[in-house]
Amino acid sequence: MIQNVKTADAEETALKAAELMNRHEIGSIVVTINEEPVGIVTEKDLLKRVLLARKNPSKIRLDKIMSKPLVRVSPNTTISKAAQLMIRQRIKKLIVMKHERLRGILSLTDVAAAIKKDQTAIKLSLKNAPTNFRKTLEMYDIDPDQRKCPQIVLGGALINCLGPKCMWFDGKECGGRLH
Repeated sequence: MIQNVKTADAEETALKAAELMNRHEIGSIVVTINEEPVGIVTEKDLLKRVLLARKNPSKIRLDKIMSKPLVRVSPNTTISKAAQLMIRQRIKKLIVMKHERLRGILSLTDVAAAIKKDQTAIKLSLKNAPTNFRKTLEMYDIDPDQRKCPQIVLGGALINCLGPKCMWFDGKECGGRLH
């Protein structure tokens, strides 16, 4: 799971959330009221509920665009149970709580990486899984000689790999065979 979770108060604007996500190169933030997690704003929420809805990002509050309720798990939840919950709820992020305190976020890519690492221990039915869930798992099952970094635009420039932030980075180099 990701432990250094970025949060924003529900009264903050979509613009502030986008700035925070951009500054920290993350795809979501947890929305809080009085420091208690109440929702999540993802890149998809910003796209659908602000940009495509033609809302002014500097005026619309996070509590108006956040996804809720949060789906929570404890740090003791197994990867298999977390994956099953994601499939059942059709979500890509789970909030990890311990003693009513936010401890982290478990993302679909975290789950996919864990499943890839220990495939024998995790048996998962993808029968009702959303397409994006299947595609993410498939990315982790690609033959190493077939892997390629996804092309990404960062700061207006087209790049191929984010080094340590790349899903194929193995600690020394990109396993995605930059082309």
